[in-house]
Amino acid sequence: MTLPLRVNVAPERAEASPGDNLQFDVTVRNASDIVEHYGVEMLGLPDGATVRAEPEVAKLRPTESATLTVRVTLPVQPPPPAGTYVVGALVRSPYRHDVSRCVEVPIQLASVEQITLRTTPEVVNGGKSGQFTIEVSNGGNAPVRLYLNATDPERRVSAVFQPAYLDLPPGAAARALLAVSAPLPWNREKQRQLTITASPEMMGATPVTGTASFVQQPRFASKFAKFAGIAAGVVVLAAAIAVPALIARGNDKPSPTAATQAAPTVPVAPTAAQQQQPSAAAPAATSAAPSAAPAATTSAAAATSAAPQQTSAAPNNGGGAREVDLTSPQDGVVASDAFRNQGFLVSADPGTIAPPGCENARSAAVVTDQASNRRFLTSSSPDDPAKCHEVPLLLDFLPGGQAGAVQVIPAVPNSLEMEATFVDLTRQPAPGLVVTAELAKAHGGVDYVTIKPAQAGTPVAVTKMRFAPLG
Repeated sequence: MTLPLRVNVAPERAEASPGDNLQFDVTVRNASDIVEHYGVEMLGLPDGATVRAEPEVAKLRPTESATLTVRVTLPVQPPPPAGTYVVGALVRSPYRHDVSRCVEVPIQLASVEQITLRTTPEVVNGGKSGQFTIEVSNGGNAPVRLYLNATDPERRVSAVFQPAYLDLPPGAAARALLAVSAPLPWNREKQRQLTITASPEMMGATPVTGTASFVQQPRFASKFAKFAGIAAGVVVLAAAIAVPALIARGNDKPSPTAATQAAPTVPVAPTAAQQQQPSAAAPAATSAAPSAAPAATTSAAAATSAAPQQTSAAPNNGGGAREVDLTSPQDGVVASDAFRNQGFLVSADPGTIAPPGCENARSAAVVTDQASNRRFLTSSSPDDPAKCHEVPLLLDFLPGGQAGAVQVIPAVPNSLEMEATFVDLTRQPAPGLVVTAELAKAHGGVDYVTIKPAQAGTPVAVTKMRFAPLG
């Protein structure tokens, strides 16, 4: 038989957000004719919520009343799903379970937006078009549809997203491809700054933005360089031919002293021997011409042999496998395109591995270890190359130049791990810091690799990278 028990809860309903603290006053009246003990429980709260009641148990004589204060703390991370929770304030005796009563208290949990947007790579170098990967995650407590958009200050860039929007449940993440194109600049490199926006479908929601750079090579840069090289070769060849001829002509010209001594003091008519002198001089001139020709040919050959030496000094962007010294820049923070002529970009990638103060560390630097005097490439803060070496390092191959095989050489063996992201957007670990040709070919080539510490607190330090083109 259930004994009489009266319960009131104040407030009768509540509105809250993740991380809030709620307080309820539960008043209990013993309507029976015996002494009873009462405690209170809260049923139906979101996962991760905590409850504390003061006092835990109230001892009541017949007709007596008591108020138990119940404090509820809602979790912050992960945030519980938004919506209405019908919570039951259950009052019962810890000794007699047939003495109980439950009062329902609705709690409306507000939705929280925690949208993050990341662009990979941050800088794309190309011609008329380029491609980015947009990664968006929903850390909030409600499903959201995000519409994607990209703009530039000059409104010269055309942007196409695939897909055009993303549907993300709470705690989920997704990616989209961004293809951009813009008119080619005429004779100077053009850097176009893009603002990428993910706009929630909900009215009044705040859009999330990110930035990226699209660097375009000029329209006539390669042709101008080619023409300049040809013009320089023509000038060198002409000089090689003309200079020996001028020297030979100077040697054949009589000296001023000889001319003065041979000049007659008075005009005289030419003799027959003098009239025949030009015909006699002709064979000499004719015989001198062949001797000058070998000199000109030799000089031209020298100029031709010098041309390949100048060509070999230019960066080699084609061909087979290559090895790049990652410590070739001078010590200090390096530009993200420091290795662009070698076919890739460098940057840091904080992501989920970011020590305090390194959340925005997206730069790379070449540093020298004072203890071992060893130089290596590492991640760093943009304003201090000595900080944030534990942040992952990203080596990003240029569009159209995806790698067919990759090997990274660490400064200290077995200290790092590597993950490869392929053209088909799949990711896989790279044991031994190596991506094999078979694996790369199966996924359309390596888009970029991320190098991480094998253990917390270990700096990311690499010295060389070997990679081959996609076969």
